[in-house]
Amino acid sequence: MKRIIAIACAALLLAALAFGCGGDPAAVQLPDPSEDNGWITQPWTTTEAETEETTEEDETEETLPEGVYTSIVYLTAAPTTKAGATASKPPALSGNATTTKAPGNTTIASATTARTTTTTTTTTKAPSNGPTQYYPNGISIASKDDALAKFNAAVKRVLDSKAGFGKSHMITYKDWAFDPTLLASLPGAGFFDPTSYISGPLNEALGKGVRSATVHKGDGTNLMRNSQFAMGDLRDITYTGSQGREWTVTVLVKDGETRQEKRLFGSGITGNSPIDKGPLHMATGDGNLYDHMSADRVFSMVKSGLSFINADPIDISESTSQVKFVAKIDGEGKLVYLQATYNQTINLKEIRILNGLDTYKGNTGSSTVTVTYDEFVY
Repeated sequence: MKRIIAIACAALLLAALAFGCGGDPAAVQLPDPSEDNGWITQPWTTTEAETEETTEEDETEETLPEGVYTSIVYLTAAPTTKAGATASKPPALSGNATTTKAPGNTTIASATTARTTTTTTTTTKAPSNGPTQYYPNGISIASKDDALAKFNAAVKRVLDSKAGFGKSHMITYKDWAFDPTLLASLPGAGFFDPTSYISGPLNEALGKGVRSATVHKGDGTNLMRNSQFAMGDLRDITYTGSQGREWTVTVLVKDGETRQEKRLFGSGITGNSPIDKGPLHMATGDGNLYDHMSADRVFSMVKSGLSFINADPIDISESTSQVKFVAKIDGEGKLVYLQATYNQTINLKEIRILNGLDTYKGNTGSSTVTVTYDEFVY
């Protein structure tokens, strides 16, 4: 700094002399820049030794006035700085300009990288009362006979306590196979499939689709009845679970077949279907649709559902197969879930239409039925 001030003062003095004397400024002889006369320096062509000396002088002798700043560029690789640490030395080879404040209060800014770790904890609260609840003095199942007894008792407990529950009844029919001669006699023959006159009403009458119902706690119900299954009604029965906790009992029921014929005397109902000894009963409580449509019930449905063509059922049979009940029973012996599934085939062995003018035989249809009870409230 002293040298810079000295050079500036010398330049002003020479200019004043030249102006005051009226001489030619070019005649004034300036010192030879190559001579080390203390008047001029060459800061941008200094050697390494000169750079170190200048830096030492700046640190020990020269002091910048308060509020004066200079920019320094460091050309060394910047070291990695851990989070929360402050660098005490200038970063290297970064090529980034760092602002330094003088004097004696030099602070070199450094980047601080903070790492935040977020931990998500999901807490699942166990239900206060549910299928997994443990009952120290709860039920245990030790044999197939015992499993069937627990199944029947759980159904009975629902009815005895007038428990509330939800119920759904779903039936899916496949296409009906009708007597080919029926195609030529029904209205619309030749323009479209006239069997829709029969299949549509039959499917509707027999409950195709989903029906649902709710029983409120304390109300009586005809949507379930006491189970009276015996081992002789079953193909097999299995069970899984542990003492005092939930048990799953699977009841496999034997196939069955029923038949209803029109007779002058007597009911005309024959056959046997073990599924009817279980808890299934009315599907919706309206007096028409049942969980299992036995032959006598189908007989009535055909007569009422096809009244527009004056259908008169003569001989109808139905059969059930792959009947299965799956029940979940909690540690206290209460039913918490029940589902029944089975396949059914209906054979309209003989029907008459149009006041007996035509008779058709061998019209069959098959379906899959699923009945579910859940959401029990005791």
